Amino acid sequence: MCNRFSVAQKMSIQAFAINEKHNGPMNSVLHARFPEPIVSFVKTTALVEGVSQSTVLRFALEQW
Repeated sequence: MCNRFSVAQKMSIQAFAINEKHNGPMNSVLHARFPEPIVSFVKTTALVEGVSQSTVLRFALEQW
């Protein structure tokens, strides 16, 4: 994976969740199937970070 951002420039998932609310509602819906280990990772991360699963997925797509 490309690591173009330094650790200092990356935002936390909580900061991402707060900032994404300011960008307005998401109108498009995408349904996707993921392998069980990825689903488990997303659910666990969402629980630990205190955000929704969709926030974790959007964060992963934009930051990781």
